[in-house]
Amino acid sequence: MKAPLYINEKGYLEGSIPVNSVIYKKKTGIGATTLEIESPRNSIIIEPNTPVIECKIEKHKNLFGVFEGVTTEQIISYLQNNAIQYKKLMTTPESFGKLKKAFYRLNIDMYSDYFLLFDECHKLTSEIDFRDTIILPIQDFWKFKKRSLISATITNFVSYPIFQKHGFKNETIEQKACYALKVNLYSSNNILQDIKHYFSNIPNKENETFCFFINSIDIITAIIKTLNIKENTNIYCSSQSLDKLTRKGFENIYTTITELNQYNFYTSRFFSAVDIITDRKPHVIVISDAVKAPQTIIEPLLESRQIAGRFRNGISSFTHIAGLDKNIEYRSNKEVQAYLQEQRKAYLQLKTLYESATEEGVKQVMKEALERVEISKYLEEDSSFNFFVTENLLDAESTKAKYKTWEDFVLSYSLDEEFFEIENQYNNSYSYETERLKISTKNSLDLRKEIVETFFSSELDKGINTDEQKQALEELKRKDEFIVEICQNFDKDSILLHKYKKQPLALALIKKRTQEKAISFPVIEAVLQLFYLNKDYTEKEIIGNLTRIYQSFEINRIPKATDIKSYFETSPRKTMKRKDKFEKGYKLLKANFLPQKDTE
Repeated sequence: MKAPLYINEKGYLEGSIPVNSVIYKKKTGIGATTLEIESPRNSIIIEPNTPVIECKIEKHKNLFGVFEGVTTEQIISYLQNNAIQYKKLMTTPESFGKLKKAFYRLNIDMYSDYFLLFDECHKLTSEIDFRDTIILPIQDFWKFKKRSLISATITNFVSYPIFQKHGFKNETIEQKACYALKVNLYSSNNILQDIKHYFSNIPNKENETFCFFINSIDIITAIIKTLNIKENTNIYCSSQSLDKLTRKGFENIYTTITELNQYNFYTSRFFSAVDIITDRKPHVIVISDAVKAPQTIIEPLLESRQIAGRFRNGISSFTHIAGLDKNIEYRSNKEVQAYLQEQRKAYLQLKTLYESATEEGVKQVMKEALERVEISKYLEEDSSFNFFVTENLLDAESTKAKYKTWEDFVLSYSLDEEFFEIENQYNNSYSYETERLKISTKNSLDLRKEIVETFFSSELDKGINTDEQKQALEELKRKDEFIVEICQNFDKDSILLHKYKKQPLALALIKKRTQEKAISFPVIEAVLQLFYLNKDYTEKEIIGNLTRIYQSFEINRIPKATDIKSYFETSPRKTMKRKDKFEKGYKLLKANFLPQKDTE
């Protein structure tokens, strides 16, 4: 007897996707979503990004895509089309609400009449730290009588209490043949020289196609300029990055998949789920720089195979070039879990005090204190753990550990021979005189100017109403969440009046919110804004900053350098150099409080 899901002789999936399952398909490109699109039942499929949906609706005429720009009226029109026997809708998480509205207006019980499939479900944990909207459909997910999740990346969702409560089971699709990805690994003190070394190993390079996956526009543009390949290059990115690159004079920039050029660069929105159909078999190169661009590091087990799987007709080679950071700090899985449990215990004690308070003023202060402690972002309303957020933290710490030493990096591709086969390893070292990538790093003032200009020119101050605007706002927040908050609270002229400088802007914001009674701890807010994590401060610098804060809020207190320990975990007292002399001070390791959230 064949399993409910199995691989046919041509390597594609057959059968029927089971309900109440977390399906691990092991390999991309086996036709899982196609199987559901062609199945004899009504279906809703959630995809993480718009490009995936755009690719699918081109191939399947009965499929209706729901993303930014698609209206509820258009969805209703599709649902009322009686010529389509089985309705098939594919939506982003952010547009799921439009589906709900359409079903409600037509008095259709989607929870009973439709099967819900959450594709690329590993992104529920991998992206939630910067895209909390990705879990918007989860509350509705549990209301469906027939639902499942699927990914080519393994997850441990079935261990979560909520999945156990609903009787979910793991379903693994066994492959008929060996499918280990052959990889080449590079690391050195110079990424540019590694790229050149890599190219020197490719015979007839001018006749080959290369696809770089790098989650950094600055590194992408630096590579293109340094290698002088602008005329033969395509860049695939978000619409916001497209505008930025256009202003810099780049051409051949796309937000959707097109015919490949000789050199092709992709940002993270193209790392998974997107089908890249081409007759060519490109060489795929992933570049991660743990020092200069931490957002570029990937978890090999979770993402390398996803990236390689974008090319449905196969690839010529797969290479990962990494800049390692011997000083990178991370916590083990056991340490993270112990930390979270300790924090939750303290949170529950604080919550008891809040619930026991009888005076409104006291309750307001206690409520804000509960929102400020870091553990609050890992908890649900009932104080149980949000397992998607906690899993994200565990994955992030685990990923950082793989970029500390060459041995750690190689080991990340050696843990399971079923997944990877290392063909070549190059642990290089170059003289500091050799040419390096010239990455245009803006100073903080220039970056703030750029973000302010983008925020107001994109009219984000008038409201966030579309998926594209939500994604644009998230990208700006990743660059500098503080200046985005300033833009959300002040008009452009007020920001210009303060000349984009952080200290006066921060104090102006805190005073505004204190007057609005939005915060009860302005000093904490000011300290968190004016001091930076992982930075060394002399005792003189600490006292100077605290003095300005105390004076601004008319606090009659003489600050001491050790006061900083009330707000941050610090290193032991250490010696640091300032100009031509050595001074004592501290490195700020971790904030003891979260910044106050804007609840408007």
